[in-house]
Order: sequence, then structure tokens, then C-alpha cells
Amino acid sequence: MTNPHPVPSVSVRGEAVLVVEPEIADLDVTVRVRARDRQIALERCRAVQEQVTAVVHRAGDAVETAETAAVTVYLEHSHTGPGDPVASQHTRIRVGALDAVGELVVELGRLDDVELNGPSWGLRPDSPAYERARLAAVSDAVRRARSYAAAFGAELTALLEVSDPGTAGSGVRVAAGMAALSFEAGDLALDVTPMRSEVRGAVEVRFAMSEPEQEVFRG
Repeated sequence: MTNPHPVPSVSVRGEAVLVVEPEIADLDVTVRVRARDRQIALERCRAVQEQVTAVVHRAGDAVETAETAAVTVYLEHSHTGPGDPVASQHTRIRVGALDAVGELVVELGRLDDVELNGPSWGLRPDSPAYERARLAAVSDAVRRARSYAAAFGAELTALLEVSDPGTAGSGVRVAAGMAALSFEAGDLALDVTPMRSEVRGAVEVRFAMSEPEQEVFRG
């Protein structure tokens, strides 16, 4: 039998935004070599890539992963017709020790035929920041629901439903625009300041509440 007097309820969406320090940094390194024939282009590309690998190895545990994202060999074209062959290899380097980013950028930027983009700052998938954002969103939902209930002269009595629409980072992938940098030999220190990330949490909650005061609907 349908209840002729359904229990009053209030549905709210709780939200929270946390600004946190990044946990990882990504560097995109592209070796691109142009030569008169494919074989020479490939050999030179391999030689430069070995220099990139050597820099990564010297960084030790500061680098968590160095993975090949793409390798391309193509014939460059221009308005006058076919040009020289080009060989390239793209590597994504993930750095876990953020204080090592500046030195890595300098070492990689010194290499000829290397294009460097980054760092791109971010959080690990299992970062505690995501849980903190979710719990902060729950607190916001309870506060909002209590406020709405109080406006009707009522109070919350039970939790009816919770829905998690997801928690996401802000996608902070902004860097210091370091494409094709070249550094002279000698001592050089580059001050790289990590960019903080926004983490957003949200939750949708429905609460039962007591009967509103009748005076609220009068006047």
C-alpha cells in the first residue's frame, strides 16, 4: 500500500576543492634527427637516444619510469618536393623526486637534436588527496542539508541515499614551455617550482527529515 504521507526528504550535492602539492612530474623528450638517408638518420637517432638514456640512469631512483611512447621515420616534404629522411623517438619520463626535476631538465636540454617539454605536474592515482576531497564533499553535503532542513523548521533524521559522481584532479599539465632548449657547458641551475594541483570531490546525498513547521508555509 502506498504511504499517503511520504517522509519529507532533502537531496543535496556536496562539493569540495583542495589545492595540494604535486607528487609526480612528467617530462616529454623527443629525439629528432634529419639526415640524407634513412640509415644515417636512424643511427644518429639511436646515438642521441642513448645519451637520453644515460641521463635517466644517472638520475637513479629519482626517475620512476622512462617509456618509449612513439618512434617515427618519415620523408620530409616541402613545396619543392621530397626532402631528407627524419627519424624520431619520443620518451615519457616520470619523476617521483620533484627536487630532481630541475637538474634533469638542464641535462636533457643540453643534448643536441633533443626537444624537451615539461614538467607536467600531477598526482598518483592512489593519492590520499582524492579521499580527502571526497570526505570534504560529504561534510559539505551534510552542512547544506542541515541548512535546508533548518530553513523549514525541521532537522535531519536519517540517511537515505548516497551517490558518488566521481572525484577528479584538475588535470594540471601546465609546464615551463621548454621545447628545444639548449644550454652551454658549465654550471647551471634551473629553479623549477612545482605547480600545485586542484582536486575536486563531489557527492550526492538524500536525507530524511522531520516534518516541517507549519508556520513556514503561512504568510
